[in-house]
Amino acid sequence: MTATVVGIDVGGSKTALRAADAGSGILSVDVTVPTQSWRGEGFPEKARVLLGLVDQYVGSGVAALAVGAHGCDTQEQCDALQKAIAEMVPFPVRVVNDAHLLSYAAGYPKAIGVISGTGSIAVGTTPEGKGISAGGWGWLVGDDGGATGLVREAVRAALIAADCGHRDPILETALTAAAGVTRIGEVSMKLMLERPEQWALLAPAVFTASVAGSPVAKWVVNAAARSLGDLVDSVASRGAAADQIVLGGSVIASQPEFAADVRSLLATSQPEAITVVLDQPPVAGALVIAHTLHAAGKYGAGVAAAEPTSGR
Repeated sequence: MTATVVGIDVGGSKTALRAADAGSGILSVDVTVPTQSWRGEGFPEKARVLLGLVDQYVGSGVAALAVGAHGCDTQEQCDALQKAIAEMVPFPVRVVNDAHLLSYAAGYPKAIGVISGTGSIAVGTTPEGKGISAGGWGWLVGDDGGATGLVREAVRAALIAADCGHRDPILETALTAAAGVTRIGEVSMKLMLERPEQWALLAPAVFTASVAGSPVAKWVVNAAARSLGDLVDSVASRGAAADQIVLGGSVIASQPEFAADVRSLLATSQPEAITVVLDQPPVAGALVIAHTLHAAGKYGAGVAAAEPTSGR
């Protein structure tokens, strides 16, 4: 039976899975499904969810599995999920934070990876192989450079502007139309009744309002770009190699002007770095790690740079 390597990227809203022939590298599976049963589950249940996807879409013959996992933001968390999966399967497994997949997908394994998707996080690796991360704290206290943070701050700023007698009709109209309500206050109420991942669906409305001339939306978008730059500066200042920086995630991929703004900020704060926008799904990086695992012939060998984040 042909050996198959599998890579999975678990994001805040979507989970992507790719499988390929271990020898030829030819893709056999490339699917994306909604992320479910994840944030609130324990590691054994998360392992069962992931292996359920592998069983559903790949079946038998798996030779190696690599997972980039949203919410696995420390060495201990990545190790715990890795252990839970490994206890259920006979093949080698590697679990990293999903932001680590960007550098592998771009061909720069030791680059700083920056995700601006449902949430936002930056991860890097020191020359000694230690993982460093910044951000990724979730919608309640962070993710300012991701979709949930953008929407949270846009709704908050629109409400404050209205309370101060300086309504922003462009932003209010964009948000209420996207949310399917009639008043900006109703947007806030609706968000409180929904999972934060659903907030991400309103993020395009913030960018639309910014382009249409909303001063409040423009301020929110600029602040989000600055927050991503700050994350990179943070991991670089703590010793992460900053020769290359890879930007990715659904917001970066769908908003080229926003991506250009982030690159412009990084050109100033990290002038020696090469900054690129990932032109393929991050799950491609998981498949690279899975191929490396299989080629190494034993657990974990050859993927030191893929160590999950730590040092918080």
